Amino acid sequence: MPLKELQNLNLLRYSEGRVINIKEMKTIFLFSFTLLSLPMLSHAQNEKPLSLNEAVQYALQNRNDLKIEQFNTQIAENEIRKVNAKNLPQLTADVDWRYNTQLQTNVLPGYVVGTPGVDRPVQFGTTYNTLAGVNFTQNIFSPANKGDKKVAQVQAEYNRIGEKKTELTVKQEVTEAYYSALLWKEKRKLSGENLSRSNAVYVTSKDQFAQGSITSYDLQRYRIDYENALSEHEKNKNSADLAMTNLYYKIGADSVVSDSLSDDISRLYDAYRSMNVSPEEIKRPELDQEKVQLEIYELGIKKQNLSYLPTVSFYANYSYQYLNSEFTPFQSQYWYPFNYLGLKASIPIFDGFSKERTKTEYKLRSQSSKLKYEKLQKDYKQETANAMIAVKNAQADLDAQKKNLDLANELYKIDADRLRNGTIKPNDLTITYYTLQQTQTNYLNAAYTYLISVMNYKKAIGTL
Repeated sequence: MPLKELQNLNLLRYSEGRVINIKEMKTIFLFSFTLLSLPMLSHAQNEKPLSLNEAVQYALQNRNDLKIEQFNTQIAENEIRKVNAKNLPQLTADVDWRYNTQLQTNVLPGYVVGTPGVDRPVQFGTTYNTLAGVNFTQNIFSPANKGDKKVAQVQAEYNRIGEKKTELTVKQEVTEAYYSALLWKEKRKLSGENLSRSNAVYVTSKDQFAQGSITSYDLQRYRIDYENALSEHEKNKNSADLAMTNLYYKIGADSVVSDSLSDDISRLYDAYRSMNVSPEEIKRPELDQEKVQLEIYELGIKKQNLSYLPTVSFYANYSYQYLNSEFTPFQSQYWYPFNYLGLKASIPIFDGFSKERTKTEYKLRSQSSKLKYEKLQKDYKQETANAMIAVKNAQADLDAQKKNLDLANELYKIDADRLRNGTIKPNDLTITYYTLQQTQTNYLNAAYTYLISVMNYKKAIGTL
């Protein structure tokens, strides 16, 4: 509680004629010293207030949902490298050790061995047959790899736009949380002022009661007003603390980075009111993302067309084969080299119309994507128009409520002086007090509505 409020509260409690003993005086002194020290300790721990821009930048560095999108983009970019790797030379080595426990039988025609009509079964081979070789394969033309690479490149662009889309969402959430914290900060400030006012009126009413100018009923009513103001101020302080906690959560802070906000409603209003609120080019990432999605579908059609082309590859092999009835692998005379080169073409002939069915699906998805893009354009155009009107209306309302608040504050000061001079009745000041409270509520609601409408306008045109 501010020192001024503490002084007023002590004045209220001890103006009733209580005798303060030494122990109470020590307690009051220690309590007052603690209250005076808390702001200095808090300021020492968190010296720099947090601005809206700093809160947004902090969130962009720490929010896990944005980090997830960044990882998704890296995964898509790695997919491009994977496709490129398929076009690099493929080199493998084979080692095959074989022990023939029983050689395979072959039958030679009789005329081959000089006994026409009598075939002879024979067994070819050796007990040990070991093969060591190197295989080389190089794709010359692969329609599948060509199509996959283009799709992977566009998919990576799609994910990068998804990052921007998530950034806008993060900015919106942090901005709303910051505005909410500002609102409750202002409510706490105003309720503190109302508490001081109601306390002062209650103290004055006790003097008037002692003089016989008001009744006990009036005194108790002012006491109730004071207690209500105290309760309202406590609730606003708690709500303000909760709003700050929510702000820290939205920016992804593991610990409190500041205990105060550097921006305020008046400063933001002055900055925003000079903003040019007019029809502008809409730069929504959702539109860019849908355009890229359409490109992905069209690439899918082209990929299916490419799949009718043959896949051509070059391959080569160089091997050594060990053949002997005894296992003596270190004797070179039993190792026999062989090698070969080849060119392979895999030609698709018939796949049960699978390619055509897939191509038809991509065509339908492409047509749907075009319609969705047109719909998004119209939706965002209307959203921008609505946001423009909302900003203008909110600005006009805030200007009016600000004037009403200044007037209500002035009227309360006048009536408070008139009550102290005894020229008006206590009930007249009560009416003015409740009018001031309602005007404060109207002003804060108008201020919050204005800030949110500005944020929605920036979001609508894609510049948040």
